[in-house]
Formats: sequence, C-alpha cells, structure tokens
Amino acid sequence: SAADGASAALTPVPSEHASPPALVLNDLNGDRLSLDDFSGKVLLVNFWATWCPPCVKELPSMQAVRRQLAGEPFEVIAVNVGEDPVDVSNFLNRIDAELEYPILLDENMVAAKNWKVRALPTTYIIDSQGRARYIALGERDFDAPDVVSILRSLALPDA
Repeated sequence: SAADGASAALTPVPSEHASPPALVLNDLNGDRLSLDDFSGKVLLVNFWATWCPPCVKELPSMQAVRRQLAGEPFEVIAVNVGEDPVDVSNFLNRIDAELEYPILLDENMVAAKNWKVRALPTTYIIDSQGRARYIALGERDFDAPDVVSILRSLALPDA
C-alpha cells in the first residue's frame, strides 16, 4: 500500500526525540534564518553537501515537492554542511539547479552535530507544531506520491 511505501521512505521519529534543536544559520544571501521564521509550516530539513552525489541527486525532487505543495504551509530548508558559501553558490549555478528554497550554511558543522547528522544526506520532516515527525537517511525521491501525501496530511490543520 502507499502507506507502506511512505514508511519505507520516511522513518517515524520516536516521540522522545521529537523536539528538534535550534537551527540558526545564514542563507546564501547572508540573511540569518532560524526555524522560528517558518513556524506554522511543515518543514523538510535536508542536510547535504556538494561532494555527495546522492545529496545532489535529490535536490530537484525537493524543488518538485515544493512546487506540488505550493499554497500549503510547507517549506524545504536545505542545510549545506561544512562547505564554503562561495563554493556552494558556484556549484548550484554550475548545475543550474534553480532551487527556490532557502539554502542555509552550516560551515562549522554545529547544526549537523546538534541534529546528530551522521551521514549525508539526512532529512528531517518537522510538523507545523515544530515537532520532528520523520527522518530519512540517504537519498529519497521526495516528490513520490506517498511522501507527498504524508507531507500534505501534516500540512493540514490538526494533523
């Protein structure tokens, strides 16, 4: 069933780990952003790096799911781990990614450490109340119908 496929893609986070640590980082434009800036939204928080092929491969699917959920309280936040902002910018321009979601820069890897990211890519799904609900380790197809339906149901009021 679709639910089985989605549960394979997204692993539920045990409730004792449901409070994500703070995330306050600069984006590629030098603006300081934090999770609080997105309160009330379902968030797909993706830790990635340019040298990680599976990370790069899933960037377009995150853009696609963002488009599918346009108009819903949903945002993708891609946290680049440990790289120079200029390198990240140049890389995204070179692959012509045209990503519309914020890219945050975790240059000294403090956020990755706080979020217990042990491998890239690692993705957390945060619900509109700010609770971590799902985690995905490794590459996913985030615009797959089963994943989109989980994200959509979290974006509904009272999910």
